[in-house]
Amino acid sequence: MGLIWLKHPVLWHSSRVPSGYDYTAMTAVQKQLIITRWHNWYSADWDYGQTTIAFFCAAILAAAILNAASWLRARSKISPTKQQHPSIADKFTAAFRYTTARQFYVRTTRYYAPPLAAVLGVSGMCIFIMALMLAVRPFYWPNEAMGHSPPIATRAGWISIATMPFMIAFATKVNFIGLLTGTSHEKLQVFHRWSAFFMYITSLVHTFPFIINDIMMGEMVSQYKNSPWYWTGVAALVPQTYLIALSWGIFRNRYYEIFKKLHFIASGIFMAALFIHVNFRLTSWDYFWATLAVYALAWLARVLRTLYTTGFGLPATVESVGPDLIKISIRVPSRFKWAPGQHVFIRVLGLGVHALTSHPFTVSSLRADGAAENTAELVMRVHRGLTSILANRVVGRAAWTTRVVVDGPYGGLHVPLKAYERVYLLAGGSGATFTIPIFADLVASMKAGGAVCQHIDFVVAVPDGDNYAWMEPAITAAAAQLPDTAVNVRVHFTRTEKTKGDDESDESANILYGRPVLPAIVRDAHMSASKVAIVACGPDGFLYDVRNAVADSQLVIADGFGTCKDMFLHTETYSW
Repeated sequence: MGLIWLKHPVLWHSSRVPSGYDYTAMTAVQKQLIITRWHNWYSADWDYGQTTIAFFCAAILAAAILNAASWLRARSKISPTKQQHPSIADKFTAAFRYTTARQFYVRTTRYYAPPLAAVLGVSGMCIFIMALMLAVRPFYWPNEAMGHSPPIATRAGWISIATMPFMIAFATKVNFIGLLTGTSHEKLQVFHRWSAFFMYITSLVHTFPFIINDIMMGEMVSQYKNSPWYWTGVAALVPQTYLIALSWGIFRNRYYEIFKKLHFIASGIFMAALFIHVNFRLTSWDYFWATLAVYALAWLARVLRTLYTTGFGLPATVESVGPDLIKISIRVPSRFKWAPGQHVFIRVLGLGVHALTSHPFTVSSLRADGAAENTAELVMRVHRGLTSILANRVVGRAAWTTRVVVDGPYGGLHVPLKAYERVYLLAGGSGATFTIPIFADLVASMKAGGAVCQHIDFVVAVPDGDNYAWMEPAITAAAAQLPDTAVNVRVHFTRTEKTKGDDESDESANILYGRPVLPAIVRDAHMSASKVAIVACGPDGFLYDVRNAVADSQLVIADGFGTCKDMFLHTETYSW
């Protein structure tokens, strides 16, 4: 049905030869205005669409350069005898890292904002789009003979459609932007959501000037009845409004599985309607081909990798390992490889309709090199949804066997921790699933003599001993491989009070009671060595304290004080 609304013959691009103007009704100034840059309808795609493309590409390139500099810096050696205080490069790096660490919390709404760097990135996107759209005057043609497309509507439309490929690129799991910038796909979601929001704003600015213009020209009724552009525009704007309105956290987080399915359906309707609406004007369809290429390549890469590494399912065992904790052990072939700290998406085939959904979990075990088969262990706390259903399957039984499809791995660290003199691993609750394999891998590197790292501090905060029981064997076994002078494990029981009989045993096991004072730990880290890495995983409040304490330390380095010259921070959160 959509083809009947397309102008025939259907072309790749429409003509750039001006037509439809009544030059006799225009002044000389008006004739000149409609052919100048930023005003010419027939070159608006070059002026506004390509300028928007250039902005996003420049921003991604800058982020890629900073990522490469960070990667190289992690491998550089700092000689304490050569320089006692931070250099200019150290200060610049610290100032930049301040923006990646600093975070804000809105107490009234209990909202944890993204890091300051993301806030600045979104703000830059907003300023650029608003300036490009609003800086050029006039917004409306002073003479009807100059065309029926208001200038502000034309430019808003091209900015909107040029944003589309990047909006989709920010959302994919196999993420090409993430590969360039060293950023995991889930951390790019903030740019996906805000670029989609700005695309919606420009779509509205594109829509309403046409309505205002047609009312002023007395053509609203005829356009409403006869023009296909109105109907195709509405057909695109309605699902786009739904996508923006229902993507806010209050709806998305509470009803995520329903949200995800409806999100794909609404996105398909939106794209189809918008494709017909733009009707191959100038180079408008080129942006759809670019969007399709980005999404299709990412999707195809995921599917082919999943088929190659896990086929149509791998044997898995589900068991309870503590209060509200379950573990999935998946037998994976040697061709399935992952690094410490990476996560996978799993689809549990033995759960009926729930097999249609996939969920992310961190791999809490290490891969044995050279083994014909490995076991990937996923430890998760029971909440609603999939984890609750799995927990019910193991009630009253030792384990439950099923088959799972594994998509991944994703994420992880993009710099080697073994290049830092001292490493602090901070885990809050089940955040230990992220830090334990990193701890074990770093210990193995130090034991083999292939690491610059001289000391590891591992701080774990859990409610009680029952929640610590599942992780204790792995932590104890890894720590036992190094002398006490090289590793320090501290376990905080946050909901258990110390009893009289616990004194001696707790002292030897480094068991503490109460929440860890994270800012104090970060300050100690800052004073401990020239190159320090801090890796933290836990709930939002836990990471908020770590982030801002690290941000304060980065300011000290930027000011040129202290012995620490390089402090690296990596955080992982429970939710996206």
